[in-house]
Amino acid sequence: MVRIDRSLALSLTRWQYPGGLQGWMALVGVAALIAATALLVWQTGGIQYAFSHIMYLPVLLGAALFGPPGGVLAGLAGGLALGPWMPIDTASGEMQEPLNWIYRTAFFMFVGGVVGMLGQAVARLLGEDPVSGAPSQQPLRQDLGRTLDPPVPGRTPNRLSVLVVIFDNYTELVHTFGPEVGVRLIRGLVGRLQAACGAEARVYHLHGERFAVVVDQQRLEAVRACIREQAAEPLVAGGVPLYVNLTFGRADYPEHGRHAEQLIQCATIAGDLATRQGERERVYDASSDQSSRENLVLLSGFRRALAGGELCLHHQPKWHLGRERVTGTEALLRWQHPEHGLLTPVRFIPQLENSHLIHELTPWVVRAALRDLADLQARSRDWQVAMNLSARNLNDDGLLGDMERALGETGTSPEQLEVEVTESAVLADPDRASRVLGRLRDWGVGVAIDDFGAGQTSLGYLRRLPASTLKIDRSLICQLAPGSSDHRIVESVAGLGRRLGMEVVAEGVEDRATLEAVRRAGCDAVQGYGVCPPRPLETVCANWAPRVERRAGRAIRSPGEGAGK
Repeated sequence: MVRIDRSLALSLTRWQYPGGLQGWMALVGVAALIAATALLVWQTGGIQYAFSHIMYLPVLLGAALFGPPGGVLAGLAGGLALGPWMPIDTASGEMQEPLNWIYRTAFFMFVGGVVGMLGQAVARLLGEDPVSGAPSQQPLRQDLGRTLDPPVPGRTPNRLSVLVVIFDNYTELVHTFGPEVGVRLIRGLVGRLQAACGAEARVYHLHGERFAVVVDQQRLEAVRACIREQAAEPLVAGGVPLYVNLTFGRADYPEHGRHAEQLIQCATIAGDLATRQGERERVYDASSDQSSRENLVLLSGFRRALAGGELCLHHQPKWHLGRERVTGTEALLRWQHPEHGLLTPVRFIPQLENSHLIHELTPWVVRAALRDLADLQARSRDWQVAMNLSARNLNDDGLLGDMERALGETGTSPEQLEVEVTESAVLADPDRASRVLGRLRDWGVGVAIDDFGAGQTSLGYLRRLPASTLKIDRSLICQLAPGSSDHRIVESVAGLGRRLGMEVVAEGVEDRATLEAVRRAGCDAVQGYGVCPPRPLETVCANWAPRVERRAGRAIRSPGEGAGK
C-alpha cells in the first residue's frame, strides 16, 4: 500500500502544472470527463440518482493537475454541467431548484480548491528538501529527463555533467556542535552552492550531506572553481567559523549514461570512491564500479560460506635461524569459493572490515586456529600458532570472551597461541589496544607486531605495548643487500627488538640470499615463500617432519623448491 501511495504521489509531481502538449492533453482530459459524467447522469435518469457523484472525479483530477485554480474551475464547470439544464428526473422533466445546483456547484469548487492546495503541499514535500529548501531528487530526475536529448543519428547530443557534492565533515561538525548547527550549515552551504552556480547550473539537495549540480560541460570548470572558492570561506554557525570539506563525484552525459538514473548513480559511485580514497574529485570509472559490484556480490555470499564450510585456514611456517627448525605457523584465512576458486583475504577481508560481518568471522577464526593448535599438541608439536587481529577486532567487546571460551573448549595452552596486530591497528586506538593485548599477555598469549616498518612507525608505542615478537615488513626485506640502507634499517630494528626482549622475525624471505642477509642483520626467525608458502596444516606437518627439518636447515632453496613445498 505504501508503494502504491508513493507511486501516485510521484505521478502527481510529474504531471502537476503540465505545459505544452502535455498541458493541452490534461485540459482536454478533464473537460471530456466532465462531459462524460454529465452525459452519464442524463442517460441514467437525472440528478436524483447517485451517478451525479462521479463528477467528483474530474474535479479532483483538475485539482491534482492544475492546483487550486484548476480544482476551482473544474468544480465550477462540473457544477454547471449538472446545474440549471440537468433535470431531477429526465422521465418527468422535473427541474432542479436554483439553490440546489448553486449549493452543489459551490461545494464542488470548495472541494477542488482544498484538494488543489493539498496536492501542492504533497508536491512541495516530494520536490523540495524540508531542511535546505533546495529542489530534491524528484525534480532532479524530471529536469534531467527534460534536458537529456534522445539519441539521434548524425547529431551531437548536449554534453552535460552531473556533479555529486559530498559535505565530508558534516557528521563530525554535527557531533561536535549539535544538530541545530548542522541545519544552519546545510542551509548555508546550499546558499553558497547556488551563489557559485548562478544561472549556469541548478543545485539539488539529494539527502543529508549530499548535493547535486547539473551543468553544461563547457561551463564545468568555471562552476567547479566557483564552488571551491565559495567553500574555501568558513560558514559561521553560532558565532563560530567552520570550514567545510567538499568531495566531488562526476558523471558525464552521454559517456557514462543516457538516462537520469544512470547519471545520478554513476556520479554517486564516483563520489563515494573519492571519499574512501581521500581524493578531492573522481570521475566515474566503469572498471572501479565493476570491481565494487563484484565485491558486493562476493560479500553477499559470505554467510553461506561461513555456514557451509567454505572457509579454511592455511598455515605458513616460521623458521627459527638459531634452532634450525620450525617454531610456529601463521594461520591465514582462505575462502574456497564455488565459482572463484581459492580466495586469499585481500579479496574479501577489506569488505568485511567495512561491515558488521567481521564480527561473525572473528569467532570462527579463533575457534579454527585453536582447533589446529589442539591438533598440533596432539601430534606432540610444540609449534606456536599465530592469528591476525585487525583494528575492528581490537575494538570488539566480544573478542576476549570469544578467545577465553575457545581456549576452554579446545583445552589448548595459551602459551602456544600468538596474536599478530599491525601498526595501523594499534595506532587507531593505542590505549584500547594496550588494554586488550595486556589482558592476552596476562593469560600467556604471545603478541606480535606485524608489518613493522610498513606504515608510520612509532617507536614510542613499542615501549607501551606488551609485545613479545616484532615482525619486520617484507617491503624492507625484499630488496635487502649487504651495505644497503634497507640492510642498515633491518639491522637497527633487529637490535632494538632484542634489547626490548622481543623475537625478531623477517617476513617475505623469498630466496637463500635474502635468508643469509637477514641472518647477518641479526633476525631470529624468517617467514616467506622461500621457506614455505601457506598450505593446509596436514601438508605443513607432513612436509616439516623432524627429519625434513634437519635437511631443510642445511639448505633452504628458492620459492617452489625444497622441503617446504
